[in-house]
Amino acid sequence: MSSTILDLSAEESSVSLTELAYQKLRAYLLQGRFPAGTLIAERRLAEQMGLSRTPVRDALSRLEGERFLSRNGRMLFVATVSVKEIIDILSIRRLLESDAARLAARNMPLAKVAELRQEIEAMIGSGHVSDEEHWSADDHLHIGLADSSGNHELSRIIDLLRKRTRMFGMTRIPSRFDAGIREHLAILDAVAARDGDRAAELMRAHLDGARDAIIEALQGGVV
Repeated sequence: MSSTILDLSAEESSVSLTELAYQKLRAYLLQGRFPAGTLIAERRLAEQMGLSRTPVRDALSRLEGERFLSRNGRMLFVATVSVKEIIDILSIRRLLESDAARLAARNMPLAKVAELRQEIEAMIGSGHVSDEEHWSADDHLHIGLADSSGNHELSRIIDLLRKRTRMFGMTRIPSRFDAGIREHLAILDAVAARDGDRAAELMRAHLDGARDAIIEALQGGVV
């Protein structure tokens, strides 16, 4: 019996270390600490994180499956998200997230709506808002709406597409800070009023605005 317990404990420890490596590496990628095209050195990463190579290798395999990383032969690189791909992603998000907003208008508790509103309003006139704070509030609203849709698969896919959006790079997406705040608050107003059609319409307009800003910046040579 004790041997079995020890074996299970070792397995759980391995899973835990893999999850730790995965969470750390994903955070690094989303924060832009490893720019697109960076060669991933497994041994060096393991040494930096104080882990053995096995959990790091498993974490890297998971990130590759989620398209954070791309493979060329035996080498792994930080994935590059092209302008065409980000436009395509936003088009898909437009379809999925408008549906999620419509469903959230039926299901999201008003206390959750108030919580999201408070977080967004706190950024108004607060001076400097870091990229991380901005992304966190943005995630809480978009993922919160997706989770409130009641459709787990819809929420999961939206989460993956949002991560791909972030891999495009904050510095390459024109700032829509003030407009984004107004649009987020309008979406929450529609959800609070239980107006699903209005929430869906506003979400489509919100994502269209992000897409149009990228195209405008490209035409102006900003991105």
